[in-house]
Amino acid sequence: MTAAAAEPRLLLVTGLSGAGKSTALKVLEDLGWEVVDNLPLALLDALIEAPVKRSEAHRPIAVGIDSRSRGFRPALLVKQIKELRENGGRDVQTLFLDCAGAELERRFSETRRRHPMAEDRPAADGIAREREMMEPLRRWAEHVVDTTNYSSNDLQQEVRQRFGDADEGEPVLNILSFGFARGLPRNADLVFDMRYL
Repeated sequence: MTAAAAEPRLLLVTGLSGAGKSTALKVLEDLGWEVVDNLPLALLDALIEAPVKRSEAHRPIAVGIDSRSRGFRPALLVKQIKELRENGGRDVQTLFLDCAGAELERRFSETRRRHPMAEDRPAADGIAREREMMEPLRRWAEHVVDTTNYSSNDLQQEVRQRFGDADEGEPVLNILSFGFARGLPRNADLVFDMRYL
């Protein structure tokens, strides 16, 4: 086991609005990560230094930060990441979710949501402003995922492959015995009739 693998993991999840940050954070939470979304930058150090139980000391933390986060400035965030790495004690990485502008426009149109940086203008204006503002973070990130051609399931699988433990990718098989007199189990994917045996 390497020294980096023994350190608690901290993953900063960021990217363009509409590129899939919420989906990625939900998957990380399902994988057992502690997840905090839209954390103000001023509280990042407090979160990392907060006392935890010994049994949870090595539980990884994922923090969602984007242009809507209070006090968000990409240059300041890059500086904080550098300081965290220099101080040691944590394996700090950044996941940046990117997407083509036309696809982001389509997603905002489908969901009828306004872009957070263009509340009174077309989504394309906000997307262009946000892309320019987020460029320093994109260059800095270790993991850049372009979700333009991804479905929600594709992104979930990508996050599981990159950040899940090797043994967590194994399928889970649940076997249940039941009687037809009480009806089929509601959450059964496959049912085999064994009465003929």
